[in-house]
Amino acid sequence: MTTFNGGDASSTPPLVLDGGNAFSSFTAPEITVLDDDTLGPRVAVSFSTLAGGTQTIVVRRTAAGRTMPVRGGVNLFAVGGAAVLDQEVPFGVPVTYQAEQFSADGVSLGMTDPATVIVDTTDTWVSQPLNPSLALQVRVRVMSTETLAWESPGDTVWTQGDALGRTINGQRSGLKGVSLLLRLLHPADAATFDAMFGTYDTTFPAVLCIRTPPSVPLPAVLFWGCTTPKRLTSGANKLVQYQLDGSEVAPPAPGLVVPSLTRDDIDAAYPTRAARAAAYTSRLARDTDYKLAGLAG
Repeated sequence: MTTFNGGDASSTPPLVLDGGNAFSSFTAPEITVLDDDTLGPRVAVSFSTLAGGTQTIVVRRTAAGRTMPVRGGVNLFAVGGAAVLDQEVPFGVPVTYQAEQFSADGVSLGMTDPATVIVDTTDTWVSQPLNPSLALQVRVRVMSTETLAWESPGDTVWTQGDALGRTINGQRSGLKGVSLLLRLLHPADAATFDAMFGTYDTTFPAVLCIRTPPSVPLPAVLFWGCTTPKRLTSGANKLVQYQLDGSEVAPPAPGLVVPSLTRDDIDAAYPTRAARAAAYTSRLARDTDYKLAGLAG
């Protein structure tokens, strides 16, 4: 786990972003990179100091030329500080986090200072955006990225007297009509992959979040819509692959997510309420104790 504090007057290299100086902002977020073999790389973004009167914040992430709200960081209660766990952080590119602060009346109080981090990994991870605990490390088969297609919907028209036509089109789409092939690392992972599309008792959108390193010619964070995933099993070792015929789509609403750390997890870690209160110096410290995630089962 590596922590980047965004820079302040007491910052010292190498684990800070600007080295710290007398002019460093105290409103830049603290960034902590978390990584394990279960959920993959993710980033905890913590805002301990905000503008006076801040009631809520909206946290945004900018990477590879795109700015997007961080899932779970929309209208986030921020009295006394706030934190969000970004489980869709892209890999191998500079990622900048910043929050817009709002009063109780919904009036913008301005932006915090930004903080930037690079999550260095060569792995590929796929997850269900609305339930990031359903996550797997996979491999993208090279053959499925050899031909990629986009569409700029429109028409070419010829007017009388012109030798050449004119193309009139709308905005270019994301990837469209592509067949991605993902290979699981372990055959037993198939149950988790299947669950990303829902079960007989649960319903999820048929959208996956696929995060790849820069060496893979796909968007760093790709939301892939596929309504008919195909499981392909072959060989004596039961190699399992998934063929995902689909297109790049918009992510599900960023305010929707199943939290990784719940109050039940925190309660399960301590025998009494007094013991829980004694373990933390602030609400923010309690709410960012991500090592307890999943403890309640």
